[in-house]
Amino acid sequence: MRYIWVALALSLGLGWAQKKKGDPQKQLKKEWKRKAKSYVKNPLALKAREEGFQRQIQDRDNQINELQRRNRELSEQLTKLEDQLRARQYSIDSLQSEILRLKAAYEAEKKQARLDIAPGLIFKVQIGAFRLFDMRKYAQDNPFFEAEAHGDINRYTVGRFRDLGLAEAFQKDLQRLGIKDAWIVPFKDGVRITMREAKEMLARQNP
Repeated sequence: MRYIWVALALSLGLGWAQKKKGDPQKQLKKEWKRKAKSYVKNPLALKAREEGFQRQIQDRDNQINELQRRNRELSEQLTKLEDQLRARQYSIDSLQSEILRLKAAYEAEKKQARLDIAPGLIFKVQIGAFRLFDMRKYAQDNPFFEAEAHGDINRYTVGRFRDLGLAEAFQKDLQRLGIKDAWIVPFKDGVRITMREAKEMLARQNP
């Protein structure tokens, strides 16, 4: 029985405390009634307060619009940069492909040059050297007729002789045929040398 009375007393005490504290909604209503009365007495204060809120809202709208505009600009810049990056990457890929092609062509020409080089001392008869006349296409796969580019000058030779006497005889035959400018050019391991150097080599070979 004692416990029942204690519980009842606690319940009554709590209810009294809540009643004393008051309903929060009622307190809020009282607060706004007080504010409303003050605004009724001073409506300009309410007008100023509302205009202040409107300015804040307008400022926030302006900030949002500015951020959206800036975002569009950044998006456009990003798109342009991406386009430039793709264009540069395409250019890089094209250059890399061209480099590979040139390397392959260079290696092929170098290999062919090694195959065409005759070791030792060789005499050829040059029949002409021309600046704006290119007959190298006729020299392809033809060891008797050879073309050599030196800057913008194209030189053409015929024949390969180990013996200088045979080269001189061939030179004279060509001159009789009308090629007056035919002259002998010596090569050592594929490199052009002077006739003096060639004769010195021959002298050492045949002391």
